[in-house]
Amino acid sequence: MCGRFSLVGDPFGLGFKSNFNITPASSIPVKTINCDGQLMKWSYSPSWKQDMNLINCRSETITEKPSFKGAKRCIIPFSGWYEWQKQNNTKVPYYHYSSAKYFAGIFNESGCCILTRVSADALSHIHHRQPVLLHENEIGEYFMGQNIYDSKANYEVNFYEVSKDVNNPKNNFASLTQEI
Repeated sequence: MCGRFSLVGDPFGLGFKSNFNITPASSIPVKTINCDGQLMKWSYSPSWKQDMNLINCRSETITEKPSFKGAKRCIIPFSGWYEWQKQNNTKVPYYHYSSAKYFAGIFNESGCCILTRVSADALSHIHHRQPVLLHENEIGEYFMGQNIYDSKANYEVNFYEVSKDVNNPKNNFASLTQEI
C-alpha cells in the first residue's frame, strides 16, 4: 500500500513545493499521456460514487473492478514513500526509496490514485503491498497500455526506519526522511 510519500523538487515546473509528508487529498504533480504535468488531487472516486476517495488500486484487479472502468493512466513522481511495520502493539515507520522515480497511477475527473502490487520479498516483512514503480524509460510502455507491473524497478528498493514524527500529517520537514 502507499498512504504517504515524499517529493523533493518541482518535476514538471508547476510551482509544487517539496513535501516530505504528502497525505491523501493533497494536490500532487501528475503526468498523463496528453499532459506534460498538472496538479491533481490524490484521491480517486468513480463517477457513480463521488465520495469513495480511493488512494490506491490493486494492479492485479484493476480491469475487474467497476470503480476503475474508464480510468486513464498517469505517472506520479516521488522521492520516497512510507510504510508502517506492525511490531507488537505499535507501528514502526520505514522510508522506502529507489532509483525509479515514478509510481504507476490512474486518474479520472475526480483525481488520481497509485497502483499497488504484492511487495517484493525484501519488503514484505514491513508491508504486504507496495506501489508499482516505473523507471523513466518504461513510461511510454505504461501509457500505451502494457502490463509492466512487475518491472525490475519494483525489486530495486532500499529502506530504513524513520522517526514516528511522520505519523502526524501536519509535520512536513526534511528530517522526516532521515534514518534513525
